[in-house]
This record gives sequence, structure tokens and C-alpha cells, in this order.
Amino acid sequence: MKKIIPKLFRINTGSCNGCDVEFVATALVEKFHIETLDIEMVEEIKDANLLVITGPLTARSESFFKDALRQVKKPFAVVGIGTCAISCGIFRDSYAINGPIDKFVEVDVNVAGCPPRPQSIAEGIAKGIKILEQKMNGEATPKKIDSNFKDFSAPETFRGRLSLNEENCVACRTCETVCPSNAIEISKTKDGFIHKIWHNSCCYCGNCAYFCPTGAIFTTNNFDTAKLQNEKFSDVNIGYIHYSTCSNCQEKYMAPTKGLLNKAYNENNIKKLNEKICPKCRKEANFKRIYS
Repeated sequence: MKKIIPKLFRINTGSCNGCDVEFVATALVEKFHIETLDIEMVEEIKDANLLVITGPLTARSESFFKDALRQVKKPFAVVGIGTCAISCGIFRDSYAINGPIDKFVEVDVNVAGCPPRPQSIAEGIAKGIKILEQKMNGEATPKKIDSNFKDFSAPETFRGRLSLNEENCVACRTCETVCPSNAIEISKTKDGFIHKIWHNSCCYCGNCAYFCPTGAIFTTNNFDTAKLQNEKFSDVNIGYIHYSTCSNCQEKYMAPTKGLLNKAYNENNIKKLNEKICPKCRKEANFKRIYS
């Protein structure tokens, strides 16, 4: 395989500069190992073969962006940095946004986050270079690329990718309501509910975890968000919240979870509750117990 020198040029298409600050840290701080990738930073886009793009595409920057792309010699690879570049994030419904960037250029790697952790940016650029090498050598673009940096980690308190404890979820839709980037969707089925978290839209604000009444949805310290473009819509956390069947009338209903019951009762009282009776039958049973 022919040795390729990655010549990197960064484009800001309307970023708040959060991702740009993290990119500078990634490029300049030695512990992120970016120097091991033998990247050459170029001052003019016509000399580049690796584009790093931050921000959603704003209406004002569209003409500049298109003009810049016309100057790049093919083949080249594109790495989108930040949730805005992937799905426009919290700005997706704004009148001023014409993006995301893959409407105008073929994207190879996406790095979600608001902003992404520098280690994830470094991993995204490393994957972008691997795809660039494939393109320059006339080979097929891989569908999956192994991680390049194995020693990256994050503190336990880092607010990273979201996860869901299905046993605690009651599908109350609080998380869906408070999500500013429409990254959470709860849909009803005949058996219960399907809970989806779209990591390509999440801005990692933590609103959902903060307001969840049962602690069902929570942040992890997983910062690995560098994904290939073909994984853009498949990077989803899917949870299934099933109905319970009433032991009395056999109707299906959403039973209170341990996470919800713990808000109102202590552990001893929870054990005394009959959790397999639907609200209607419970009311009838309580009425008979009090007045019979």
C-alpha cells in the first residue's frame, strides 16, 4: 500500500467554536498522540486531502463551503466533528441552518459530542486517515474500522454517552420532552413502548438524566463517538419497556417500576404492595377493603 501523507485543513461552517477549541487541544496536546499520525496542517484548502469540518451548515456559510469544496483535489476524506456537523444538534430546526454537512459533501467519519472529547476527535481523524489511504490506493472503503488508540480513558464522572435501565423506565416521556436536540424518541406498541436514543443527535447535556423521575436514563463515561458515515443512523440505544398483565382482570397496563416506587415508599412497604394489579382493579380492591 502506498504511503499517504495526510494534509489536513479545518473548515468551520457555523460552529459555536466549542468543537474548534477541542480540536486545537487535540492537535497541540502531546498526550492525545495526534503527532503519531504524521499529519501535515496546510494553510490552503487546495493543498488538502483530509478535511475536518465543525459546525452545522448555516445559510450564510453555504456559498463559502461550496466554493471551498470546488478547490479540493480528489480523492479526499472528510471528518465531521461534533453533533452539529452530523445532525445539526440543537440547531436542527433553525431557519438559519441549511445543513447537516453531508447534504453537500460525502462524509467518511463522524465524531458526535457537544463538543467531543479530544481523544474521540483523535480517533475520528485516525479513522479518516485510514479511509483516505483506501481511497488513494483505489481500494473499497471499509464498513468497519478498529480503534487506533487503545490507551484512552475518561474519568468516572465524565458525562458521555447515554444508557437506559429498562427495568426502571415507565415511558413517562420526561426525557423525550426535555431533550433539546430531539435525540430521544418513545413510541407505543401493542406490547408496551420502544425507547430510542439517537447518539448522532445527542448533545450530551444531561437534561434527560437530571429530570428522569426514576433514574432510568443516565450518562456513562463512554466517550467513544467516532463512527463511520454508514453507522450514522445505526448508532442507537434501543430499549423495550413491556406492559404487565393484571393478575385480576388480565388487562395489560404499565406497572410502577422499582425506581418509581422507591420515590414514595420504603423497601419494606414496597414488598407489601401487590404490583401485579392494574390501577382500576387496585381502586376497586381498596374501596372494598375500606368500606366492606
